[in-house]
Amino acid sequence: MSLIFSGGWMNPVATLPDVQALMAQVEALTAEVEACRMIGLVARNSDNALIVTDRHGLACWINPTFERLTGYALADLTGRKPGELLQTRETDPATIAYIREQLGQGLPFETDILNRRKDGTNYWAHISAKPLNDDGGQIKWFMAIQRDVTALRRDQSRLSFHHEAIQLLTQAKDVDVLIPQLLERMAQFIGWPIAIAWEVKTQRWVGDVNMICAHQWSSNTMRYAGFLGASQRATWEKGVAVLGEAWDKGRSTFMPDISQQHDPHRGKQAIKEGLSSALVIPINSGNRVTYLLEFVAPCMQALDGESLAMLEGLCAQVSQFIDRRRDELRVRQFMTEFDCLFKLSPDGFVVFNTEGIRSYGNPAFYAMTGLTRERLDGVTETQFDEILATLCAPQNRPVPIAERAHCDDSDRLQLIQPKPSVLQRSVKDMYDSSGHYIGRAVYLRDITREMEVDRMKSEFLSTAAHELRTPMVSVHGFSELLLKRPFSEEKKRDIYETIHRQSKLLVNMVTELLDLARIESRAGKDFHIQALDVSPIVDQAVNALLVQGDTRMVQMHIPAGLPRVFADRDNLIRALTNILSNAYKYSPHGGEIALNVLTRTQAGQSQLGIRVTDHGIGMTPEQLARVCERFYRADPSCNIPGTGLGMSLVKEIMSLMGGEVELSSVAGEGTQATLWLRTVTDGYRA
Repeated sequence: MSLIFSGGWMNPVATLPDVQALMAQVEALTAEVEACRMIGLVARNSDNALIVTDRHGLACWINPTFERLTGYALADLTGRKPGELLQTRETDPATIAYIREQLGQGLPFETDILNRRKDGTNYWAHISAKPLNDDGGQIKWFMAIQRDVTALRRDQSRLSFHHEAIQLLTQAKDVDVLIPQLLERMAQFIGWPIAIAWEVKTQRWVGDVNMICAHQWSSNTMRYAGFLGASQRATWEKGVAVLGEAWDKGRSTFMPDISQQHDPHRGKQAIKEGLSSALVIPINSGNRVTYLLEFVAPCMQALDGESLAMLEGLCAQVSQFIDRRRDELRVRQFMTEFDCLFKLSPDGFVVFNTEGIRSYGNPAFYAMTGLTRERLDGVTETQFDEILATLCAPQNRPVPIAERAHCDDSDRLQLIQPKPSVLQRSVKDMYDSSGHYIGRAVYLRDITREMEVDRMKSEFLSTAAHELRTPMVSVHGFSELLLKRPFSEEKKRDIYETIHRQSKLLVNMVTELLDLARIESRAGKDFHIQALDVSPIVDQAVNALLVQGDTRMVQMHIPAGLPRVFADRDNLIRALTNILSNAYKYSPHGGEIALNVLTRTQAGQSQLGIRVTDHGIGMTPEQLARVCERFYRADPSCNIPGTGLGMSLVKEIMSLMGGEVELSSVAGEGTQATLWLRTVTDGYRA
C-alpha cells in the first residue's frame, strides 16, 4: 500500500518513486537555472557585444558590452531595429542590403560593417548573427554577436595604405599624376568622403600669389556636388579665411566644426550638405607650402596620432618627391641649355670622364677635325692623343693632353687634315664643389682665319707702305731738286708735272683706300638700294669718263624694254666708271671698247648685266685670279697709272648691292668685265 504524508500524516496515495522523480525534476530545474545564470554571467562579462531581436528584427535584449561599445542602452533600442541607430550614411549600402536579405530569409550571416556610436564616432564591427528557433522549429529570435575590429582594420588598412603609397611614390614620374592618386587613397584610408588638393600658384620674383583647387575626389560626387563645385571656383589668399590661415601656418590643422570658420566660398554649401569636419595637411617644397591637402566629412572626430603621423610622413615624402623632381627638372634644363650652347658653339669641346674615357664631343669639334663620334667612342686620352697626332704634320706632333692640363697657357695645333688649319688648344681639369676630380675638358678654337687676317693685315700694310712710298719718294725727291739746284724753265715745268702726277696718284690712292674702308665698315648701311633704269646710269658713266689724249668712244648696245634693277645709283656709277677706266688704261695701243647690256636667269632669278669689253693687254689665268686683290696690278711695269684698288672697290660695291662681278680675259687679246645686277620682278623686293 502506498502512503502519502499530509500535515504530518502519511498519505497512503504517494509512493517513494514519485518523490524521487520530483526531486530529479527539481534538480534539473536548479541546473537549468544555474546554467541560465552562468550564461547570463558569460553574456554580461563577454568582451563581445551581444544583441537579441525578435523575429521582426526589433531589439529585445543587449549585454553590457553592447551598451559600452555603442553607447546605446536597452531603453534606446527597445522596439526599434538596431540598424536605424547604428548605421550611417557612410555605411556601405551593399552590406546593408546583404544583412536585410539574410534576415528576411531567416539565414545566418557574418560580415564587417561601419557603425556609428551614440556619441557620433564611427567604428567597425564584425557581426556574426543567426536565428533562434522555438521547440516547434519556428524562428523566435535573432542573436547577433558584434566584435569591435576597428583597430584590426585600421592596422590592416595602414599596412595596405603604406604599401600602396610607397608604390605610387616609386612609380610616379610627375607630381600632377601623383597628387590625385595619393589624394584618393588618403581619403579612403581615413574614411572621409571628400578630398581636395589646393595648389599654391607663384610668380617668379614675386612670391606666393594665390591658392586654387588643383584636384578633387569624392566617394559620393552627386551628394556633395555643390560643395565640390564651390571649391573648384574658390581662390584663397595667404592668411585670409579658413584655408588661407592653414596655408599661412603651414602645419596640419583639424577643424571639428567648419561652420564656425570663416569660409566665404563654401560655408553655405557645407551647412546645406551636412559637412562639418575638416582636416588640412600641408605639402612643402623647401621652406614654403606648395600644396594643401584638405579632407572634409560630416561630423568626424580627429584622427588618432598614429594615423595622422602616417599621413604627415607621407606628405613629407611627397615634399621630397617634389624637390627631387624639381632638381631633376633643373638638371635636365641645365643639360639641355648646356647641350644647345655647345652645339651652337663654333669652338670645339671634348670631355673625358674620371676613367679617362671620352664622354662628350660637340659638333664643332667633329667638323674642325673631320673625326666622327663613332671613331672616338670609348677611346682613352692616350688613344685620343695618337688620333690627333695623325691629323698633324710629323714635325708638329702635339703635346699629350695630360701634360697640357698642368699648364695655364694654351698651345697651337697645326692640322694638315682634313684641311690645313690652326687650332688653339686649352686643357682643363674639372672638379666638383667638394674638390673631387670629375674629368678633363679640352677646348679647341679654330684661329686659321685670324692668322690669315693677321697675315693679310701685315701684307696689306707692307704693300700699302710700298705703294704709298713710291709716289711720295718722287714728290719728295723732285721737290728737293727744285730747292737745291737751278733748272731751266722747261725742266722745271717737267719736274712740276711729275710732282703733280705723283701727288695726284697719291691722293687717288688715299681716297680709294678711305672709300674702301668706309664701304666695308658700313657694310652697305649708307647704300640706298632702289629700283633704277640702267640706260641713264650708263649714259652718265660714259659721258663723265675723260681720258686725256684718247679719242676713242665707247660703242654702246642697249636694247629697248630692259627691266629695272636694284642698285644704289652713285655706287653703281662708281663701279661702272672703274670698269670703263680699266678698259681705256689697259688698252694702250687702242682698240674698240664695247658696252653691252644683256639679261640672264641665274638660280631661278632674273639678272641684268652691263658688260664692258676691251682689246687690250689682257691677263693670264694667274693674273685674273688675283685681279680683285688690293694693290694688285696686272701691269708689272707700272707704266699704266693706277692704285691697284679699283677692282677691290668694284667687287665690294657689287656684293653689297646683291650682285656680282664676272671677269674673263686672255693675255694679249683683251678683257671682258660684266656687272650682274638683280632685276625688279613681281613679288620681289630689295
